[in-house]
Amino acid sequence: MSAKVHALKVAASRVLADIAAEAHENLRKEAEPVFADLRISEGAKSLNVALPDGTELGDVAILAGPAQRKFNMSAIAAIVANDNPDAFEEQLKPEALTDPALLTFVRDHMPHLLHMRINDDHLKKLFKRVDVNGYLKDAAGTRIKVAEITRGEPTGKFAYTSAPGAREAVWAAWASGELQPVIGELFRPAIEAGEDR
Repeated sequence: MSAKVHALKVAASRVLADIAAEAHENLRKEAEPVFADLRISEGAKSLNVALPDGTELGDVAILAGPAQRKFNMSAIAAIVANDNPDAFEEQLKPEALTDPALLTFVRDHMPHLLHMRINDDHLKKLFKRVDVNGYLKDAAGTRIKVAEITRGEPTGKFAYTSAPGAREAVWAAWASGELQPVIGELFRPAIEAGEDR
């Protein structure tokens, strides 16, 4: 096979891949509001996907809405005080300066200007360990509620997990013409847009 034929294959497959990717992205945008409505109205967390002949292709997981955490810093500080007291660091209050000599002086003569806080690196590690329900395990393994988790409305974002053999089944269904009525029209807008460029 000549270099020109290889170049043609590479270029054509790239153009087709771009068209398919654009069509897929448009399909995702159309599907998300439908999936969001399904998650909200029926509580559906996933959909089983199958070809018209019943061949399973996998599952579409409909994601929950985005989570927001509101941490209870007093609860986290209590865990750190018990489990990792060395993770606390001395810090001057904002009205004080950060000069080391001043810090020593303040600690010896005006301790009321000081407060303790958990150092940033340790706090980031703790935040990562908080589970999806807002609990953090202390060193003894006790789950302690340290954050309130609120979820927004589902947006319809989803993830697809293919079943074993899905690629072969879809390819066979495409080759037989079975999928053209289902997704063939998805490619037409991308192809037509490409012709206008």
